[in-house]
Amino acid sequence: MQLLKVSIIPRGTAALGYAQYLPKDQHIYTENQLHHRMQMTLAGRASEQIFFGRITTGALDDLQRVTKLAYAKVTNFGMNNKVGHVSFEEPQAGVPQLERPYSDHTAKMIDDAVRKKKKIFFCLFFQLIASTF
Repeated sequence: MQLLKVSIIPRGTAALGYAQYLPKDQHIYTENQLHHRMQMTLAGRASEQIFFGRITTGALDDLQRVTKLAYAKVTNFGMNNKVGHVSFEEPQAGVPQLERPYSDHTAKMIDDAVRKKKKIFFCLFFQLIASTF
């Protein structure tokens, strides 16, 4: 997605800022493109911490999107060396999932991989913004 406009200025009661993108007809992404998307999405949280000196609930949607993408990268797209080239079926909306299609050990590996990537991407973007201002 090509970034069109970014604002960290509140525009109403629901959002504390926004990122506007040009639509793109791409449905296949490289691992690097997914990483860039996650970094870009975490920019709101990093900006809050740098400019306001604290974090707020304003980045909730961004955190949910990054978390969902990070889990999809590992569990759906098979883009993690430790977990391997596997794809686990996602539960359908509204249908309770009684069992995971993988072990507790694999679940821990997945959670660890997601937390590690999110932390790395947040730190990278935080350093980028902090060094700019």
